[in-house]
Amino acid sequence: MIKTMQAQTSVPHMGLCEELDVDGAVDLREAIKPAAESKGVKLSLLPIIIKAMSHSLNDFPEINARLSADLGSIIYPSSHNIGVAIETANGLVVPNIKNCERLSILDIAREMNRLVDLAKAQKLSASDLSGGNFTISNIGAIGGTTASPILVPNESVIVALGAIKKLPRYDSQGNLVPRLVMNASYAGDHRLLQGSQLARFSNRVKGILADPAIMMMDMR
Repeated sequence: MIKTMQAQTSVPHMGLCEELDVDGAVDLREAIKPAAESKGVKLSLLPIIIKAMSHSLNDFPEINARLSADLGSIIYPSSHNIGVAIETANGLVVPNIKNCERLSILDIAREMNRLVDLAKAQKLSASDLSGGNFTISNIGAIGGTTASPILVPNESVIVALGAIKKLPRYDSQGNLVPRLVMNASYAGDHRLLQGSQLARFSNRVKGILADPAIMMMDMR
């Protein structure tokens, strides 16, 4: 991990922070949580966020891309293999959930729970740890609102999610209302991505988490 992080500091990182309104996503979780539990699946908010990220990657494939080893070309993977940073007794590991574009929210939750259990038991396979395209670090589950994440090798974007807080915000009519908000701190490979590309992707994710019905219309 030390060698990997040292090597990644040579990549020019570009940062972007955004505040996400997650009331809609939280409402969706509460609505489908009983059905998930009836199937023996523990459902947190993270699988919904992962699906929102994957759904947004459909329209922004450059966020899922990476530079070739010789830096001469851009590789566009067809799958959305989304990594989840997991803290273990022996350090940080980043297994990834394969083919999120093909999985339901319940499928993602089931696979994420499997990876977390294996990580805690130090039984992750090489396949679990390889092939990632995009990484999410849910640092807010521990604490903190914003972060400065470091890219995972061979990936172009990582996002760190802050803690969810209920804060006063103005609605479209100018009324002050309580909202559940979360900060997302992105880091991107500036050799490959422009800030405008990352901002547009972030806007799409933001819209879906505020109103998941946007995603439901054409979810696969």
